Amino acid sequence: MEKRIFLAFSLFLILVMSACNNFSEPKISEEEAKSIVIKENTKLIGKVEIISINHKGNKYTIKWNNKENCENGTDYVNDQNGEITTGLRTIC
Repeated sequence: MEKRIFLAFSLFLILVMSACNNFSEPKISEEEAKSIVIKENTKLIGKVEIISINHKGNKYTIKWNNKENCENGTDYVNDQNGEITTGLRTIC
């Protein structure tokens, strides 16, 4: 009986430890993610302003606005390699 309890506890501990290792530290900081989005969306007209930034999972979700050219959107930046994915973009 004790062997089964020990085995079950050991297996549970291994599962918990392996699940915790799947969440790695971001290699891209929040400031770096902001600058990637600003650089990607800056055009000849206007200035890109960051409205909000959230970090969840392995990506930053960044909402931005450029009032002068009537454009806004949401971009996703991978926190490991800085790759950007455009989620939503609106032009008036």
